[in-house]
Amino acid sequence: MVRSRVWKIPVVIVLIIVSTVCLFVNADEVRVNWLVESNPGFLFDVAFSTCENGLYIYVAGFDSSTENGVLRPRVEKRLKSDGSLVKNWTFMSSEYGGLIYDCVISGDRIYAAGSAYSANESTWIVLVLDTDLNLLSFVNLTSIRGAAISSFCDQAFLYVAGVNVNGSSAGTRVIKIRLSDLSLVDEYVSNLSDVNYAYDISVNPLSSQIWVVGNVNSEKWRVEILDMDLNPVEGFETSIGASATSIGFDDEGYSYVAGDGAVIKLNKNREEVKRYVEPVLFSKTLWLNNRLYVAGGESMGGNSMQVLYVFDRELNLLNKTVISMSMGTDAMFLMGKMASDGENIYVAGFAYLGYYDYEWVVYSIKVDSSQAQWYVKHWHVMISAVLVSVSALLLLLMRRKRKLQRASPEERSSKTDGQRVL
Repeated sequence: MVRSRVWKIPVVIVLIIVSTVCLFVNADEVRVNWLVESNPGFLFDVAFSTCENGLYIYVAGFDSSTENGVLRPRVEKRLKSDGSLVKNWTFMSSEYGGLIYDCVISGDRIYAAGSAYSANESTWIVLVLDTDLNLLSFVNLTSIRGAAISSFCDQAFLYVAGVNVNGSSAGTRVIKIRLSDLSLVDEYVSNLSDVNYAYDISVNPLSSQIWVVGNVNSEKWRVEILDMDLNPVEGFETSIGASATSIGFDDEGYSYVAGDGAVIKLNKNREEVKRYVEPVLFSKTLWLNNRLYVAGGESMGGNSMQVLYVFDRELNLLNKTVISMSMGTDAMFLMGKMASDGENIYVAGFAYLGYYDYEWVVYSIKVDSSQAQWYVKHWHVMISAVLVSVSALLLLLMRRKRKLQRASPEERSSKTDGQRVL
């Protein structure tokens, strides 16, 4: 009888430890809720960015007209619950076509940035739609040649970054637009003599500084930091890969730059403190509930696969999930933003179907963020609780063992005989 009780104590210890480990593992699970494929046009169809509002997500990119193959800006409205298509919107930004790279939602308005083509050049465009995908405004910034690629907005202004083409040269350009009337307020143009591109723009919520990331001569990463009036604060380059494609920030003001071959973490003084290096393309970042989610891709089994990577704030890789495994074909993510409602991540890219035909690919991914937030933020409390519990149980076990050892043979014999009579 005593022996069976003593045996149960180590079992309880093991169960506590295993349960705690399972809580940590489950907190970083990645599960695809749904995957939808959309092949609306002829040949080239590519999705770049997602944004969300209420019950819906919005996906921005371009398709190619089934009539003449001209590229057209395209936005899809889909249900968050299962990804089913509610409505799609396409637009001929010019007779030569155009595309959208990014979308952002403010209130009940969707702001999209991209480019319109002419016979021999492209120009920046900004479009405004309502949440039912009705076009409210279309601004063709014909004075800015190149392409508007990334954007974000606050309550009063829209900030757009992209490539500014001047003759045979190209550089980073950022514009600040008043939301109320879409008038141009400020602008910044990089004064680098080299060719440099901008692929993502965002604002650090703690420092209120704008970060723009891209490349120089398609050879090394380039980061430019501005204040909210688009005055330059700092610019620097890092020889990691060909280009940086995304920038994200955590709740402590640290910055995470992702791109070709690496993800790097920088402190509040913009000094590199950690680097994760792998020969893959990291395309999009999202900080959510104490985790850094990075959408990227790598070659597996002869195919380009779409992968979601999960890092902690020290850039330790916690999870790597191939989310395009079921497709069995080449699939990739390019620049653009991911969206989240706190429980799910929505991300878009494209897949190759063969015969020069490409399609949109859109995911909803469950990330169990509610568990991850508490258990990671209070990891020291969890570990302390487990250690205290284990120590208490071990102490009880040792006391029982000593008590049995001190008991006389006659006492143990009489207890055993008594148990037999019972």
